[in-house]
Amino acid sequence: MAIVEAVSEMSTTRSSVWLGAVLFVATTLVHSQVTWTPIYVGSYSQVDLWTQTTNGCACSFNSSSNECACCVPSGGCSCGAASPDRCAQCGLEQYCANMCNITLDSRQLFSKSDRGFGQIKSPSLEGPSRCTYRFVPDTGQRVELQIYRLISIGRHNGTACEGGWLQLEGGGRVCGLNERFDRPVVLFSDRSVPILHMQINESTTRSQFLAYFSFSSKASVSVGWPVKGGDPKNNTECDWIYKDTDCLDGCVLASPGYPGLYPPNIRCLYSITSGPRMSIAINFTAVLLPEKHCTSDYIAVYSGSTTSSPLLKMLCFKNKTSLTYSGRKLLVEFRAGPEVPPFDYNGFVATLNFIEITTEAPTTVTTDSTNKSLDTTKPINAVGYNVRYNNRDLQDHRKDQGSISSSCDLEVHGEKVRAGHHDTRGKLKSTACRLVLRGRAYDTGHVSLASYNLSAQGCQSSIEVFDGVLEGGMLSTARSLERICSPARRLPPEFVQQDTYVEPKRYSSNGRDMTVVLRRSANSPADEEYMDVSYYFHDEREGGTQQPASVCDVEYYGLTSPVKGTVVHPEPHRLFAMEGPIKCRQHFIPAANQSVIIRVESSSKHSPNNPCQTKCGDSGCNCVSNMTLESVDHLLLVSETGHIVTCLCGNYQDWLPVGIRSWTPVYIEWSRSSKAGLNFRAAYEFIKDSYCGYHTTTKPEGEVNGGDLASSGLKLNQFYQQKCTWILDSLTDRQLTIEVKSTQSRPCTAWNLTIHEYSRNGDPAGPRLYTFCSRNTHKNFTLPWKTNTVVVRLQALGRTAPEYTMKWWSQSVIANTHKSGPSPAPNHVLSSSAGNGPREMRILILFAMLLAYAVGC
Repeated sequence: MAIVEAVSEMSTTRSSVWLGAVLFVATTLVHSQVTWTPIYVGSYSQVDLWTQTTNGCACSFNSSSNECACCVPSGGCSCGAASPDRCAQCGLEQYCANMCNITLDSRQLFSKSDRGFGQIKSPSLEGPSRCTYRFVPDTGQRVELQIYRLISIGRHNGTACEGGWLQLEGGGRVCGLNERFDRPVVLFSDRSVPILHMQINESTTRSQFLAYFSFSSKASVSVGWPVKGGDPKNNTECDWIYKDTDCLDGCVLASPGYPGLYPPNIRCLYSITSGPRMSIAINFTAVLLPEKHCTSDYIAVYSGSTTSSPLLKMLCFKNKTSLTYSGRKLLVEFRAGPEVPPFDYNGFVATLNFIEITTEAPTTVTTDSTNKSLDTTKPINAVGYNVRYNNRDLQDHRKDQGSISSSCDLEVHGEKVRAGHHDTRGKLKSTACRLVLRGRAYDTGHVSLASYNLSAQGCQSSIEVFDGVLEGGMLSTARSLERICSPARRLPPEFVQQDTYVEPKRYSSNGRDMTVVLRRSANSPADEEYMDVSYYFHDEREGGTQQPASVCDVEYYGLTSPVKGTVVHPEPHRLFAMEGPIKCRQHFIPAANQSVIIRVESSSKHSPNNPCQTKCGDSGCNCVSNMTLESVDHLLLVSETGHIVTCLCGNYQDWLPVGIRSWTPVYIEWSRSSKAGLNFRAAYEFIKDSYCGYHTTTKPEGEVNGGDLASSGLKLNQFYQQKCTWILDSLTDRQLTIEVKSTQSRPCTAWNLTIHEYSRNGDPAGPRLYTFCSRNTHKNFTLPWKTNTVVVRLQALGRTAPEYTMKWWSQSVIANTHKSGPSPAPNHVLSSSAGNGPREMRILILFAMLLAYAVGC
């Protein structure tokens, strides 16, 4: 791609006049995957986009002079007497001297210059200052911005832009002291009328920028609007909903502003719902997120409708993947942290398809009559099966028990054995082999097909996994989870190259029992058909509710789990033979008017040269390392909103115990990078708590004192996560006043109290009306007349519990229910009720006449 230098400076007589550049071709960058629109195709000899030469042509304001600038034949117009040596885009020539606080309208520009693109040369400003650029795209267009030059527009302090920035609404934020971007920083916005903000918050002598803009077509195959299908979710910044009925020819998901820089500090949720007998196929075709920022910028795919659902995949940096999911709900979460220089990342784009699931009828097979068991056997009858079963195979766990049996059937009872694996190789050949798991009262079964070989053609052989047990000649008690048809093969990990190894799929039962059946072809091929199955039992009463399709994620519910208990790192058998990094989550979900306390009490000691260290402060504990967090063993304590309260790594014993008290769901995330991983022990306790939670009251007045919690504060490195909701309702028309006081002086991010309109759909907290931070000390909020129902919400996260007092009281005139007509307003309310205006006017006129008569007398 040929690019002429974007900015040069004129002589002193033309100081602060910027010369342009010519962008000849649109290019797809190999290293950054960013694409942009070709702004202009023309001659190298031009001064800028609209000026051919700075003199030699007739002056529009002086017919006797030929010393003015020569403009390009199409689209360029003279700047006039204010800047005789310059041309500008026709329609913008009036802004030559001061291109600040302007509107760029696509239709107007195209009608005057026949161009849907142009240049922005900001004036040389002294800070603090600001300029805005309002874009009005035509139907079917989106706004594109290409930034080439920055002078004294803030700076990046390592975590965010400070002192100033450029930000296109709906796109990213860019800053820099003296930046010449050889490849432009590309921004897109899909808002109806986006505004570019040039914000300078500090003293500067010269702040400027140079950029190109384009009203790009959403239908363009190269840089057009990538999102296809789906519906944006109301009242959210970037959430989308996708259904199979909307994606008959495929859908497309993308990060905000793709393929440009995405906004900082955002969270987007893409909810995907499929119909029955449909699978969801998603393919991330392009991913480019900031390197070494996997904890703040990532894509997570969950097998369910919330971020508490089991995690299927997490992507960061340039990781791309594709997966097919057979469930009904899938959630894609995109998280962005602060902006990161050099601003060359652009998010992700993914294709979405829904595939109909077709299942062939099961092949009916019978037992080989010549196959005799050497041990005492018992028959187990089922549709399509006549299998001989060996009681002594309870002891067949290879190395676990050391007793080898010749039968290919195995029944395992959870009272005696909790984990193992069953390999049919070397057993007596049978047309059907079965593994049956019979758990204890609170058990669930979990299996993984470590390896298998099905050589027969046309699905003559198969492996099928059932939730339940096939017995009594009926299949109604067992549900098929998956059926694998021949020919199919999965090699053991030791025979697969490390870079191509894929973890085996895992299956979980809803009840205590589970069955895996291998059906061999009657005419067995030359090579042996077999299955090697790993299994274990999970006691949900002791270890939480196991998440379906998850290896190690569990949930503890405040109403059904033990009130208190202990949790530890995942047991090795639950991870089977998993390779590479592993993440396991232990979710704690308090019920309404409950809180949960979690304390990490002990851990294993790591080597003194560990690459990661733990540092704790008021906002939590952080992992400090020169490596990515994904490459070190660590432990996270994460709030419902995804905020990482605590990160522990390395030798963090000196910081223990570390804990949290939360009124909302919270989880421990254990991440293993090494072969060993961290060993930890944590205690949890669910507490009945009427202080926080969810409350509704119709009392006309009341008080909540937050200091009660602070007086029973937790110890060092214990944090509070609160989300309390009070709905103040009234059956009569009233004027509500809410008074809030606090003696603390804490940041608003530590805790705040907000007052919202009441919403009847979904979250009751509707649009926010007021916010109270502790530094406000004391405030009274008087709501409009007849705002009878409001929602007050407290949100807190920090080491110090919030201290405050909230009072409310009501003023009403006439008791009147919502169902009846509106009641008259109090005297001090200016707006009167409907129907009273003319009567009150007559009374005022009569009073004035009487007063005039009295004066006349």
